Amino acid sequence: MLDFSLFEKIKPLELVNQAWVKPKYSHQAKNILHYAERMNTLTRWAATSILAQKGKSDRARLITDFINIADELYKLNNFSSFIAVINALEGSAISRLQSSWNKVDRKVCTRLDELYELIIPNNNFRTLRKILSEADPPCIPYVGLFMSDLTFVSECNPTVLNGMINFVKCTYINNIINRLKLYQQQPYHFEVVPSIVAPLQQLIALDEETLYEMSLQIEPKKNK
Repeated sequence: MLDFSLFEKIKPLELVNQAWVKPKYSHQAKNILHYAERMNTLTRWAATSILAQKGKSDRARLITDFINIADELYKLNNFSSFIAVINALEGSAISRLQSSWNKVDRKVCTRLDELYELIIPNNNFRTLRKILSEADPPCIPYVGLFMSDLTFVSECNPTVLNGMINFVKCTYINNIINRLKLYQQQPYHFEVVPSIVAPLQQLIALDEETLYEMSLQIEPKKNK
């Protein structure tokens, strides 16, 4: 699986000292930054694909397809791509297309609501964390959770405490990184189909501003 091949390249050193948000250390976090960009591109690609459709029925059909794709990604424990697709559907450029959504089967919309409930950030993503802890490998976790946890530990605990290295902080960081490494140890075993993989390696994705402008052209804001 393309996503796993990128995920397994993330090295422990990239997760230390919040290298992914510090320009002077970004060279140490190239794999995690590449992975994060891939997920962002996937979100924008899904939205771009929907907005590129000419009519309401075509947009509704593609919205339905992406909901079904998200459902399959969830069943495959590919939580990163699952969340990327859900983010596209729930993003402002797509969620506001009421006339298109009105043509989506209600059962499909209900399933989207159920999937979205799994990733709401209430109580520090308690539901998603529980699902991850119970998921059987192979699994691609939502890497953002680990980045968030590492940021919290790094910023809320001093590196030096009473003139000594804070080994409690080091242990916390080590435990988080080890949990991520566990998910990297068992890959997916799918037959590679070049005709399917090739297009997914070069996704065409517009920027957020352009996507919203396209959305407004399709369905202008109604005057109050």
